[in-house]
Amino acid sequence: MLELIDPVGIPRTEAQAARRTLDTPVGRRVGFIYNQYPATRGFWARFEHALEVLCTPAHIERAYKSNTWAPLEPAKFKLIAGAVDCLVVGVGA
Repeated sequence: MLELIDPVGIPRTEAQAARRTLDTPVGRRVGFIYNQYPATRGFWARFEHALEVLCTPAHIERAYKSNTWAPLEPAKFKLIAGAVDCLVVGVGA
């Protein structure tokens, strides 16, 4: 038996939350969470410095993880998230 299947399908769409634009980080409190992956250490230091120069944050919080595989501890994340207006999170952090 031969069954014919129409190759043109109807894509399934998922409901998404409304997007909003971010406020400017200039002069705000900024936090960094970074996993210290060895291949990105040179980049991350320059990246943080560039953001600090561009944004002139009122306050900076940093959380550098001691490992590259586990997420930041929930208590530490809650502490840093509550102390800043925006977070910059590195890959795997």
